[in-house]
Amino acid sequence: MKQSVKGLIFDFGGTIDTNGYHWSEVIRQEYECHNVRVAEEDLREAFRNAEISLGHNNIILPEDTYLKTLEKKISIHLKYLNIIDLSLSKRIAADCYAHVVTTVEAAKPVLEALRSDYQMVIVSNFYGNLATIIAELGLTRYFRRVFDSTVCGVRKPSVQWFFDVAAYMGLQPKEIAVIGDSYKNDIAPAIEAGMESIWLRVKSWNKEDIEIQHPHIITSLASLLTTG
Repeated sequence: MKQSVKGLIFDFGGTIDTNGYHWSEVIRQEYECHNVRVAEEDLREAFRNAEISLGHNNIILPEDTYLKTLEKKISIHLKYLNIIDLSLSKRIAADCYAHVVTTVEAAKPVLEALRSDYQMVIVSNFYGNLATIIAELGLTRYFRRVFDSTVCGVRKPSVQWFFDVAAYMGLQPKEIAVIGDSYKNDIAPAIEAGMESIWLRVKSWNKEDIEIQHPHIITSLASLLTTG
């Protein structure tokens, strides 16, 4: 990162919790492990449906843990696919949660190394319970504040949201780097806001993202410690 960078804005979902794997891919892998065979387009439609339901129907409560969130999400997925099996839903959610815990634990040494040099916050499109989840996963100490779209009433890719967060941090946009897995929601608005951007590109929702050129692409959060 440039020497002028003093603050870091992290995405959460698909970034810190899965290290660059879009959640649709994490769920697809878990379905395969549990012998749930789903066509790719059906899986994508189930994912879209679940996100719409979770975002508009007050299904997720502020106190819901990540495991509870995943149980609700997977249940909606399977119901959309006409698979009604509560036991299966809970098993898949539990395995997804175990994946998150392992990934987050691997990210903690990276965050620990960065926090001595940078002011860090999270800006994420989430369900209103991100602060609960950050505390649950033992991440609170690394971040000055968590900005949850549902709580804030605004969603990425809002460029104005990035400007507002920069103002909260007391930094100029050019003094901030944004780290995220989504070109549309993280990288593009960061560029428009005049911020540095680091794209964690591993397994994206948008297949065409692979064709996009960007000067700072990483495939693991650990690479942040060696990114120049």
